[in-house]
Amino acid sequence: MGPARMRALTAGGLVVLEDVTRMPLRAVREPRPASPVLCPCDRTMADVRLSLLGIRLPFAVLGDAAAGEPPAAGRVRVPATTAELAQALTVGETVIGDCESNPVALLTGLTVSGRTVSGTPGPGAGWIEGALLPVDPDVAALPVRKGETRVVVAPARPLTAADVEHLRALDIEDIVLVVPTAGTGPDGLPAAVLRQCLEQAAPSDFTLVPLPVSWRGTTVDEDVARAITTGLDGTHLHRLTSAAESGGGLPAESGNILWADTLESLQQATTAPAQSPDSLLEQVMPILTRWRPPRRQRGLVVFFTGLSGSGKSTLAKALADHLATDRAVTLLDGDVVRRMLSSGLGFDRAGRDLNVRRIGFVAAEVARHGGIAVCAPIAPYAESRAAVRELVEAVGDLVLVHVATPLAECERRDVKGLYRKARAGVVTQFTGISDPYDEPLDAELRVDTTGTSLPESLAVITDYLAIGGWVPTSAGRPDTMQEVPVDER
Repeated sequence: MGPARMRALTAGGLVVLEDVTRMPLRAVREPRPASPVLCPCDRTMADVRLSLLGIRLPFAVLGDAAAGEPPAAGRVRVPATTAELAQALTVGETVIGDCESNPVALLTGLTVSGRTVSGTPGPGAGWIEGALLPVDPDVAALPVRKGETRVVVAPARPLTAADVEHLRALDIEDIVLVVPTAGTGPDGLPAAVLRQCLEQAAPSDFTLVPLPVSWRGTTVDEDVARAITTGLDGTHLHRLTSAAESGGGLPAESGNILWADTLESLQQATTAPAQSPDSLLEQVMPILTRWRPPRRQRGLVVFFTGLSGSGKSTLAKALADHLATDRAVTLLDGDVVRRMLSSGLGFDRAGRDLNVRRIGFVAAEVARHGGIAVCAPIAPYAESRAAVRELVEAVGDLVLVHVATPLAECERRDVKGLYRKARAGVVTQFTGISDPYDEPLDAELRVDTTGTSLPESLAVITDYLAIGGWVPTSAGRPDTMQEVPVDER
């Protein structure tokens, strides 16, 4: 394939590419029987699959959130732990597998931290680089361009009638619509939902090409879209940006604004389904409504976080009991989860992080099926809580409640005697004493239970849920609950 001409056009979000050449696909090779299997995260795996199609992504390490200088053509870097690096060095290659450890690709000619690997990895290890080879001979070929020009549409959102009108005005017959198949988009829209919307709304003369694209929701998506356009032998790129990325400055009639308004209507709908003034968005509204039903039917996770003794468990149990009269509710208390789901985990950072992610996984499954999950772990790390939010908001809503009772008050209560043991050194890695607690900056609610009764603290939460439309107004403020002294929480 020869190079394509390019110049930048800003009107209508169109970019015309120039001087780009597609990377050829490489030969298939079987891995050695002793080759270790590296199973990266979903985002990295999506990037690997794109790279196997000859698309050179703008990342120093696949799975990165920010752009960086990639290695030489035909080579990639993937994240790896010290143990994974050591196993790969022993054999001289490593298999990249999916979440079920099924082989997808092979890395050979390994380097680590910029050095050819002939011994142990040095400082800076954390990724492994190699020539990327497919292990599946049935890797799909990308469509050949029909003529001199081709528009590649790279969507992070559904197609609108305004988008189609703009594309028709280009007077280019060869229009390729990328259909993302990986992960969740920047607006929380799962790839499966976006795919249904695109397949239903796309004009019959568009060529639909499913690709494992993992959008980041930042300016790096522009670079990713350009790389995909090059891989698809496109001469023009038209992006359908997410509401998270779009920001201001777009014309009011643009598809980006129409989608942002529709998404806001979906998120805020309480009892009646949302509607859209755009004909194509209205056409796919049943699909979007199944993903984001009105809040009265939508899955919800109320996630309490705070120090030991702050009142999380007492508040969570009271809230679960209160909401159970109207919705199906699952209570995931920190201590109970530790016994039933995470008994094998320690209390080091890795163990605590995985424990919270497990809670988030279960809670997201409850929300996926329209229920309410009430969670009450300490959840001390911002990174863990962010992972839970991402899981939940792909299928429902999350309300993060920071039970912000001060350390001095929690230690004064010390119902379980854990603070005394922590001060004495008997209990190590204890949150607030010998282990940090990252105070939430993104909490929807902040509740300090110092000097307040249980009904008063609970009313702050139930009022918020009622005003937000997740529960009926009649299920708001509790008025029959027995007063509970602070020290009994």
